[in-house]
Amino acid sequence: MKKIISVILIAVLSALALCSCGGKTVENNELSIVCTTFPQYDFLKNIIGSEESLTLLVDDGGDLHSYEPTAQDIIKIGSADLFVYVGGNSDKWVESTLRSANNPDLKTVALTEIVETYTEEYVAGMEHEHHNEHAAVDEHVWLSLRNAAAITQALCDAVCEINKENEQVYKANAEEYISQLNALDGEYRDMISSAKRNTVLFADRFPFRYLIEDYNLTYYAAFAGCSSESEASFQTMAFLIDKTKELGIPVVLTIDGSDGSIAKTVCEETGAKSAELDSCQSVSSDDIKNGTSYINIMKNNLNVLREALN
Repeated sequence: MKKIISVILIAVLSALALCSCGGKTVENNELSIVCTTFPQYDFLKNIIGSEESLTLLVDDGGDLHSYEPTAQDIIKIGSADLFVYVGGNSDKWVESTLRSANNPDLKTVALTEIVETYTEEYVAGMEHEHHNEHAAVDEHVWLSLRNAAAITQALCDAVCEINKENEQVYKANAEEYISQLNALDGEYRDMISSAKRNTVLFADRFPFRYLIEDYNLTYYAAFAGCSSESEASFQTMAFLIDKTKELGIPVVLTIDGSDGSIAKTVCEETGAKSAELDSCQSVSSDDIKNGTSYINIMKNNLNVLREALN
C-alpha cells in the first residue's frame, strides 16, 4: 500500500504545490472541508448547516480499513481548509499525504485525539489473530453518543477558528446538535436500565465497544472490531452457539456490510433471530441523499438493542 501511495504522491506533487502555495484562505466565508468517514461528515453538516462545503472521501459504502486515496483525493486534502480523519491504523496514509500537501494553513483534526480511546480486546470465545503482536486502538470512537458530542464540540471549535465571521451560527448549531445527542444518550440509558438482560452477542466483528462501555453491557463476539478475519473456527462457532443457549439470548447481532453467515448458523442451532446494528461505516453518497443521518442510525440501533436485551 505504501508503494502505491508513494507513486500517487509523486504524480500529484506538482499539482499540490500549485494548490497549496501560501496556504488556502477562506473567501466569501466559504469553507473547504474534507472528511474520511460519514460520522465526521454528518457532525460537520449539522455544525455548518449545509453540506456544500464538505467532501466525504469514503462515500461508496466501502470499508475505511481498505481505503486508499486517489490522486484527486490527495489534491482535495492538500487544498482544503480543514481535514478530518479517524487517526487509527486505517489512516496510516495520512501522514505522508499531509507532508506532501505542504499547506501550512491546512488545519487537521483526528477523532482519536479528541476522546479517550480503547485498545481492541479479545473476550472469551473470540477468534484471535495471533500474528498481531500488539493490540490496536479501536478506531470506532463515534459509536459512543458521548464521544459524538465531544467530537462535535471539537469540530465546531476548529471551524470557528477558520471562519470567525460565522462563529456564532456554528456555535448555536453545535449546541443544538449536541443537545440531540445527549437526549438520545438518555434514551439509551433509560432503555438499558429497565432491560431484562445486560449481555449482547455478535456473530460478527465487534466495532461497538465504545457504545457497550458507555452503558456497562457485557458482550461476546466472533471477531474484534477491525479484524480482517471472515471465517470463524469450529471452536468459536461452538462457543457462540453454547453461549446463546446458556443465556437464552433472543437476538444474535450482526453489523452492516456483513454477509450474516455466522449468525445464520447460530440462529439455526439455537432458534434465536438475527438483527443488524449499524456501525456507520457503510454509508454511501446515495444514502446521504436519501436522508441517512448519524442520529437516525443510532435511533435504529437503540430499537435493535431494545429487542436484543429483552
